[in-house]
Amino acid sequence: MYRYIVAFLLLTSVVRAQAFENQFARPLGTMIGELGSRFGVKLKVEVDTAGKQVPWADFRIRPYSLEESLSGILSLFDYRAVKQTDGSYKIRNYEYMRRTPDDGRNMLRYLNTLYPDKASWEKRRSCLRSEARVALGWEAAMAEMVPDPRFQLGEPRSYDGYKVRNFALETLPGYYVTGSLYLPAGKGPFPLLLMPNGHWPEGRYNKDEQIRFATLARMGVVSVSYDLFGWGESALMVGAVAHRTSTAHVVQLLNGVAILDFLVGKTPALKPVYNKHLKISFDPSRIGANGGSGGGSQVIMLGVLDDRIAAACPTVNLASHFDGGCPCESGMPVSLSCGGTNNAELAATFAPKPLRIISDDKDWTASVPTLEYPYLQRIYGFYGAPVSNVHLAGEGHDFGPNKRKAVYGFFAEVFQLQHARPDESKVTIEPKELMLSFGVKGERLPAGAVRSVQQVDRHLNKKTAAAISSDFDIEKKVNSWLDSLRLGDAAKEARVRAVLIKHQKIVRDWHNDHPYTSVPAGINPLNGKPLSDIDREVIANSGKPASVHTDLMEGLRKDLTEAQVETILDFYTIGKVDFTMRGFKAIVPDLTPAEEAYILQQLKLAREQAVDYKRMKAISAIFEIYKTNSEQYLNANGRNWRKLYKDFTDQLKKNK
Repeated sequence: MYRYIVAFLLLTSVVRAQAFENQFARPLGTMIGELGSRFGVKLKVEVDTAGKQVPWADFRIRPYSLEESLSGILSLFDYRAVKQTDGSYKIRNYEYMRRTPDDGRNMLRYLNTLYPDKASWEKRRSCLRSEARVALGWEAAMAEMVPDPRFQLGEPRSYDGYKVRNFALETLPGYYVTGSLYLPAGKGPFPLLLMPNGHWPEGRYNKDEQIRFATLARMGVVSVSYDLFGWGESALMVGAVAHRTSTAHVVQLLNGVAILDFLVGKTPALKPVYNKHLKISFDPSRIGANGGSGGGSQVIMLGVLDDRIAAACPTVNLASHFDGGCPCESGMPVSLSCGGTNNAELAATFAPKPLRIISDDKDWTASVPTLEYPYLQRIYGFYGAPVSNVHLAGEGHDFGPNKRKAVYGFFAEVFQLQHARPDESKVTIEPKELMLSFGVKGERLPAGAVRSVQQVDRHLNKKTAAAISSDFDIEKKVNSWLDSLRLGDAAKEARVRAVLIKHQKIVRDWHNDHPYTSVPAGINPLNGKPLSDIDREVIANSGKPASVHTDLMEGLRKDLTEAQVETILDFYTIGKVDFTMRGFKAIVPDLTPAEEAYILQQLKLAREQAVDYKRMKAISAIFEIYKTNSEQYLNANGRNWRKLYKDFTDQLKKNK
């Protein structure tokens, strides 16, 4: 009989779980698994589904469309499905910089309607160039550049048909862009190529990168290779974590412009420009830019910002549906310019100057031959000018021999190079240590060089600088907490770090967006007195979504023991549980085990609630609530808290 009762109860609970009163809710993870089975596809989940419920779950399913079903479910959590093949998708967090090729096609179709002719296109181009500068804060950033920069030039290293010299150029006060100049034999006038680095293993010191720089020098081009912000020697000044910031987006572009200013002068010239430091001449009509992956993003933007660029070749980078996956490429809202744009349209602003797009089959540039290239051909057609695309079928995301060959051919043609036969076998690959201006550990950094990203930020947008500085403070604090736990598991540590950083940023932003003044003045019902500023702050901050706290606690408990979770909560509240408990024991030395257990429970409740508040005054106010509960409990237990506290303070005075 008992078995039947249990079965009946289970059945009724299932039926009730799928009813209006429960919004027909079902677990997100279950829904994703069932959709994969139903449509016969593989859904690889790269997001956290634990504890997440889908309201009106099965009503969101469209039996005729996997994509619509996934969108209806995943959009609730800011997740999205990214198609990998016809039979597989990845479930990811929403990425503001990444869309689908279909999105790109729709956007380009829309953009084409905005300019049916050359005149309307040039009006649009003018808007894009203007608003891109505004989005970057470009004019203000340019004003902060050092007018008479310090410059270090290393001794030349001679190889077969070219030389290499390291350089360091001050761009913002105390900040240096570092790199290497690859110089042809002779005195010039030479064409000049900016070579911003992409996110390749080892950065600009990578073998494939060195081969390209040196081969172009052997062909008669001065190639300028330089570090990304926060990579290579830049990390000695601002730290590696500075790379994934909006500051990097701006400074990397400033670096390119500063290098041009220093080598060929700030104003476009009509005749060869002699550089007294290098003792060679440059041809100002033959200035180009080439970079792969994230370096390609810089090439596109340099073309938007600087008219001195005469030829450009972004490599394995351009797409209408991807703005660049690093904040150093998309950290500032350039893609929102003029009502919305993308990298294909930004590249089109380069028309009618020579442009070559190099793409491949195995990254986001796979769409170029059928999507972005026809769009660019239309824009270049307004001027009767050619644009080229070298698409390497079967290849992936790299800067391998075939990509380099396409680069050599392009610049040999547009710059009319005399030594147009590239021979990579003549190149010497240098060890990284030889390519450094400041030494492996920064032992040769100049006096006055910056030593933190905050020192760079203060020269840029002040509000952005404050936010970035706050982000770094949070990351530094979280890292110190995790160091004390000694988890010994890099993957686990990364997950916990992400949970903590996300939580603290949400708490900070909520606090900043909801000041105490957002709560009307009134009377505190607990004491009949006017609400204090801190009362109003606590009320304002208590309005944040419950999920903020739930996500924190579930995220911590997924990877940490309960003791480790308590340690983290103590870090949040600066050990207030232990400190306050010791105070109670000092005032009431004969606490019973039951009294001590109750007080400890109250203090732990205070601690868990207090972690969702930013300021220590608010945290202390939360603890006061639970301390009052404990005092009232002691009074109800036959104690006289007021007398106990007075006796304790009197004794302290007496002991003094």
